[in-house]
Amino acid sequence: MTRRKLPRELSLPRRMLPRELVMPRRTLLRSMLGGTAIAFGLPLLETMLDAHGTALADGHALPRRLITWMWGNGCRLEHWVPKLTGPDYALTPELAPLEKVKDQFTVLSGFQNRIAGRRGHHDGMAALWSGHAFIELDAMGAPYASKFGGMSIDQRAADLMSTDTLFKSLEFGVTKRHLTNQGPTLETMAHRGPDQPLFAERDPQKVYDKLFASFMPPPDNGDPEGALRYRALDAVLADLHRLEKRVGASDRARLQLHAESVFELEQQLLVIPPSCAVIPKPGKLDFNADGSEPLAEIHSAMSKLMVLAFSCDLSRVASCMFTAPSGGQQFPSLTPSKFPAFPGANDYSHADHHNVSHVNADYEQAFIHESVVSCMQNFSVLLELLAATPDGVGSLLDQTCVLAGSDVTEGWSHSENDYPILIAGGAGGRLRQGVGHYRSPNSESLSDIGLAVLRAVVPDPTLVQSYGSDSGNYQGYTTTPCAAILV
Repeated sequence: MTRRKLPRELSLPRRMLPRELVMPRRTLLRSMLGGTAIAFGLPLLETMLDAHGTALADGHALPRRLITWMWGNGCRLEHWVPKLTGPDYALTPELAPLEKVKDQFTVLSGFQNRIAGRRGHHDGMAALWSGHAFIELDAMGAPYASKFGGMSIDQRAADLMSTDTLFKSLEFGVTKRHLTNQGPTLETMAHRGPDQPLFAERDPQKVYDKLFASFMPPPDNGDPEGALRYRALDAVLADLHRLEKRVGASDRARLQLHAESVFELEQQLLVIPPSCAVIPKPGKLDFNADGSEPLAEIHSAMSKLMVLAFSCDLSRVASCMFTAPSGGQQFPSLTPSKFPAFPGANDYSHADHHNVSHVNADYEQAFIHESVVSCMQNFSVLLELLAATPDGVGSLLDQTCVLAGSDVTEGWSHSENDYPILIAGGAGGRLRQGVGHYRSPNSESLSDIGLAVLRAVVPDPTLVQSYGSDSGNYQGYTTTPCAAILV
């Protein structure tokens, strides 16, 4: 990588630091730009670790992270659920895109949604992400409306995991074709409580500014190419390059990779289609010229932002809605030419995904199957990036628990048992590795998965004795975590 000429503004003192440099985990590089303070986090360096690289230098355990990730409208069970259980199962067609990280995730099947029975997509969102039955709202002309009945799993984890991070949690969104008229249950995965939804940010450029820039240039500043942003990064990276001279070879290489990843991400953000105020949706949205969304490009940028935020310990909890529950996302690559077995078939490449999912016919369900394959291709991008990012003596994926699932089992029937669910990562040694495919022998509750996830990621598992709640005939409360995935 060719480095740009760095400015003279430096915030670290010019004196040399001793060889025995020990750096706190919360070290930030700081600089000034036009009177504005710029702060930038660092990846986990050897100088921040103990002699074995298995804990922080101050004796505290390496931080664990939690990611919740979803795609909308379910799967095709015959293409999702492996035929064999255990570690020697064969990847099914919908799981095949995850081949590179097969040893680092577990397929969970056969679980029961015990707060189901009212409204398919709403039931699934509430069960998978909170364990609380949803609260019905006045639909005000919409088909249905609801809100979560309690705190979502990511927020409960954030209260115990992110007490000293800059952001308690981060909420990422990719598709903009999500419902906004059926209440917050279908709008977001993250909820502080029934009346406190945390809506996702779907513009990678805004996420970038939130995380890595402490200023927002006004829209009329004559800087359409982001030159101010480049100058801000250069001012901070001057400190980083000075720091390179004061650490060991391993940390020096890690700092250089960190700087390169920031530059690469910045370049990617600048070429994503700009926000367009004339799009007939609330907020600023990114669409291609044909009306489709660059889902893969946006998700890739969001994944890099998430990994950088974790690497810099800006947050330890994140949620990501790739495609939406009951959502109208499009899959422009899935043209009729992808389905030669169906000559003369309708072109659904720019159709409302939710509408297609309800047609229980061979071609339409083949289209849904291929859309799930596309979702898993994108999910693999996140997992592979986590696995490739160093953290201590392992990787970020080793320190993270990723809970992935969908709002229904199969969209055409709104089925609510045997949801497609994956658990990835090691959670700092608390998640069992090598499980492969675990099928519940007794229809365990989805809430048992939630309780196991919380115990895997929070610093003190004894603080989490239960998960979910019971409400009337809906039994989301549990005190029994899914033992199959816990060490």
